[in-house]
Amino acid sequence: MSNRSDAFIESLDRRVDAIADACTACGACARVCPTLAIAGIDDSEPEALTAGVRDILRSGAGPKPSEAWARSCCGSGNCLTVCPEGINPRFMLTMARRTLTQRNAEDERRKAGKAAFQKMSRGVRVLSRLSLPPDLLEKLSPRSHPEQAEVPDLVFYTGCNMLKTPHIGLLCLDVLERLGTTYEVQGGPSACCGILPSRPGDTANGGRQAFGTLDKMAASKTSEVLSWCPTCQIQFGETMIPSYREVTGSSLDMTMFPVYLASRLDELRPHLTRRVERRVALYEYAGELGVMPAVRTLLAAVPGVEIVEIETSSIGYTSTALAPLGNYHKTTIASALHDAEAAGVDTLVTIYHGDHREFAGHESEWPFTVANYMELIGESMGIARPDLFKQLTLMRDADAILAASKTQIEAHGLDPELVRDVVINDMLGAQALPVDRKLHAAE
Repeated sequence: MSNRSDAFIESLDRRVDAIADACTACGACARVCPTLAIAGIDDSEPEALTAGVRDILRSGAGPKPSEAWARSCCGSGNCLTVCPEGINPRFMLTMARRTLTQRNAEDERRKAGKAAFQKMSRGVRVLSRLSLPPDLLEKLSPRSHPEQAEVPDLVFYTGCNMLKTPHIGLLCLDVLERLGTTYEVQGGPSACCGILPSRPGDTANGGRQAFGTLDKMAASKTSEVLSWCPTCQIQFGETMIPSYREVTGSSLDMTMFPVYLASRLDELRPHLTRRVERRVALYEYAGELGVMPAVRTLLAAVPGVEIVEIETSSIGYTSTALAPLGNYHKTTIASALHDAEAAGVDTLVTIYHGDHREFAGHESEWPFTVANYMELIGESMGIARPDLFKQLTLMRDADAILAASKTQIEAHGLDPELVRDVVINDMLGAQALPVDRKLHAAE
């Protein structure tokens, strides 16, 4: 590893040692954790669970229930304010999970991280190009936008997978421009947060990717970064940026986009001039990132929008965090769809890009539309960006999607067979819940 990579690992290890020393195994974090019951982990002795996690950090192993907890943590954030020692239990569990992955051979960890990154990169490259012509895709590419000689007000960080639904990113930039905010764009596979190699335990490569991306952000000379993706926010905010600051002396900080936008509501409100007569329900995630209150604040400012409450929400901070919890994600999606129908809403509002891709594919089966909250804000401002991902996925047929995308495929010089494979596996095959509602358990 390079000297900087060594410094990153050493910084991370120091932080882990400090947590292990500070943790008193009081069990407060386990008591409020919703993951335990859903994952089928015995939570009758919360003190023993947290002591076991501390053992993992210290020795690399712990009791089976504690190891299962570390592997299945969905990042609800319920634990973030309960520790009397001021520890971030979510980060503690992330580091315990990292420690457990070190049992696997280094080559195996590297291969797993590389395979995950290549799959993501391929899907992002193809699906973003099916949705946007080259000139609009360039607007979301990692470089300065619009061209400027002065330091931008902020960096807008898309993450990677948001680019599969690029209309959302364009709407974010449209709103920033209306507010007179200058920005640089960073994101995509060339500016990754490092989560994909980090998950299987290739911490060194995860750190290299993240530090390289943070270097690009720091080069903008602004310390304010807006992130869209909650995974990137947690990966950077809790794991990478604290070590990056220690290693480089940077003052970079990162804020979720809707939190920033809600903080400028007084400036945004005069632009919300068109009524959007819509009864809407929100599919909300946990995570304690400030996103859900911010989105509610923003939608409440859109004239005509009525927010209708539904019972179903997710305990995870995003859909990918729910993978270890079996059918939970699938059944929760089904419940949300049925709740929205029973509530008689016009629109089911998505928060992030992952849930948008999932719910968009179900739209034709239900008596309401699916839209991201940025689409409603844009509509009130007279801004429209077509959701071509939704239009394509609702075709449910690879041949029809390729035929409809012929112009984009040619404009970007894409291999049609590669496109077909991505459409089948990364678009149509990525639905967590079958589109046919007759197959839902709730039916």
